[in-house]
Amino acid sequence: MSPEKPDRRNLWQTIISWHSDAGDGGYDWSQGIRAAVGISIPTAIGLLSGHLSWGILTAIATFWTLLCDMGGAYRQKALTIAGSGFALLLAYAFGAWVTQSVAGYIIGIFVWAFVMTLVGVAGNAASQAGLISTTIVVVAVVLTAPHEFWTRLLLCTGGILWGAVLILALWPAHPFLPLFQTISKSCGRLADLLDSVWIGAPKSEYGASNLQVALAYDGLLTSIEESRKVWGAVRVRRAGPSLRSTQLLDLIENLDRAGKIIIAFRGVLNLLGQEPWFDSVQDELRGFTEVLTRLGREISSAVARRGAIIDSTSLEAAVDRLLPLLQESESAAKHDFTRHEVRRTVELLAREFNWLAETTGQLRTGKANPTPRAQEPARPRLERLNFITELRNNLSFQSSTFRHALRLAAASAIAGVLASAFHLTRGYWIPMTVVVVLKPNFGGTLHRAVQRITGTVGGALLAAAFLWFIHDIWWLLGVLALLSFATLTLRWANYVAFSLALTPMIMVMLDLAHPGTVADSFLRILHTIIGGVLAIVAGYLLFPLWERSKLPSQLAEAYLTTSLFLKALFALGKERLSVTETRKKSGLAVANGVNAGQRLLSEPPHLRGDVEPVLASINFCRDIFYSLSAMAHLPKEKLEQIRSETAQPVARQLADDLDQLGVSLQSGQRPKPLPKDFALLNGWGDERQDGAQGIAPDNETNSWIRFYLNALIDQVKLAHEAVTRFEQKEER
Repeated sequence: MSPEKPDRRNLWQTIISWHSDAGDGGYDWSQGIRAAVGISIPTAIGLLSGHLSWGILTAIATFWTLLCDMGGAYRQKALTIAGSGFALLLAYAFGAWVTQSVAGYIIGIFVWAFVMTLVGVAGNAASQAGLISTTIVVVAVVLTAPHEFWTRLLLCTGGILWGAVLILALWPAHPFLPLFQTISKSCGRLADLLDSVWIGAPKSEYGASNLQVALAYDGLLTSIEESRKVWGAVRVRRAGPSLRSTQLLDLIENLDRAGKIIIAFRGVLNLLGQEPWFDSVQDELRGFTEVLTRLGREISSAVARRGAIIDSTSLEAAVDRLLPLLQESESAAKHDFTRHEVRRTVELLAREFNWLAETTGQLRTGKANPTPRAQEPARPRLERLNFITELRNNLSFQSSTFRHALRLAAASAIAGVLASAFHLTRGYWIPMTVVVVLKPNFGGTLHRAVQRITGTVGGALLAAAFLWFIHDIWWLLGVLALLSFATLTLRWANYVAFSLALTPMIMVMLDLAHPGTVADSFLRILHTIIGGVLAIVAGYLLFPLWERSKLPSQLAEAYLTTSLFLKALFALGKERLSVTETRKKSGLAVANGVNAGQRLLSEPPHLRGDVEPVLASINFCRDIFYSLSAMAHLPKEKLEQIRSETAQPVARQLADDLDQLGVSLQSGQRPKPLPKDFALLNGWGDERQDGAQGIAPDNETNSWIRFYLNALIDQVKLAHEAVTRFEQKEER
């Protein structure tokens, strides 16, 4: 087979994976209903009153407002929509002012895109408002009319208020509803993590690959943090605790705990997946995790409905089948700690999911949980963003946000020049595509450009079919309502599907106001392709900050935080560190490193260089984190044993080497070679070469300590070798 064929196959598989990527959430039916109602009613009123163009403009303003809805607690949502509405009106007025001349239009696009991208440092809501308002400035050439400025501004105001009414006034009167929705999403992420726990698990013929489980765990952590923020926003204005708020907070914290236990389970799989005895229980273990996955999705669905009774008999049956096998295997090798650890982790998972199911049922019944928890979850602290400080920190060419703002502004302005210079019909689609497609990193831009072009091509052909076969204006209004519903429903599910619905929706809306031809559909395709290509070129040429240059600092952060996690676990040093806090920081840093590695793979080969040592450095750091996570879930008495004087010298050497790797990555220098006696720690408890005995405690009672330490030593050695190879490549 020629080398080109595997390359083509890999390219094709990559493109397919881009199109099948799931978004940040599932189908949002309520958003779809709001869009169908919000867009259809103003359009119908305009049609009946004889001012269809006014109705279309009001509907478009409503659509802008609905796109600014980023979820969250009711108060958060109200503040977001109010601020976004003001930004949209300001963008419309600014667009009307700058479109008086071509030069003013180009400069206006540049200035607005640059400023609003910088404002996006305030958070997701500000970033989304900036994106939508920038598209308004871009399309102002067709939305504004000098002799109707105040009339159209009033219509936009009406559309924004109508959208706010749909988002806020028609919101179900339940203070905890946003929290139920975010926790439901977190439950779904937990099920996704369980789905991935066997992907890349080690087998007798090859080792572990932890990429998918790492990405799934990153998604879970992000979702749980969002749930904590929403919980804080819901509770911040309510006096005193309530049973419901306490139950929901407890549910959030136990989702976090369940995720950690799953990671510990994966850590155990990595350590013993190649053991011959493991094959005898593997099928039942897989069945057990599949039951947990289904239960997790049932819990997610129940929480979205504000609680429901969950039938956990399938989990009980799976545990009844699995535990006798594990106990039999454990009794056959009494001193093999790995078998005991598998059984204990299974019992922890079963207990945690039973509790999650029980609490979900109590959300419906309103009963208190009769089972006392060992530790009350800490109330999440609301971290206030200092916008001025954050903005000041990003006013530097070293900031990726500043570079992206400059890149987006320049690319949008160039697209505007291109459309104006050639007097392209509806040429504003080119800069609008650039605004939507261009991302802070090249891989994200390429990904989004392919998705956008595919969705636009399919959507434009669909629009051409609608406009060719349907000529009755009321039938077209019905099609518009259906497409509006599909667009917002699919918004968070899949970007290709979203674009596939959005394109015909906009084209049908424009056709209602100013009937066009099938040729307009092909113009939309052409302009989208031009805009997509321009965005890719801009991402490559204009002020790029390649992942290769950022990776050393991200890898250093991962190694240094993992070292802190190890120190907290073994109680090293005078200052007692929190295991929970250090594990959280280490997990986030490792996840950031994994994501950076994935972005690196999407960059041009001649710029990303040799990725093997980079990915190896990330993977081995992640393996160390998983092993430490597995140890963190040991019983309290065993944690005390690993903190004994006999184990700490080994742990201290491991922590020191992790610190050395982090410093080496920061400084760009190769780490010092490991000492010879460090390598001898793999034989901990055996005779040393000088005839002295090792420092291991009693073999029978503490074999599990050797089990974990030997695994950690192997992983740290591999990490040391990978970082050394990485720095050698960088020196060249």
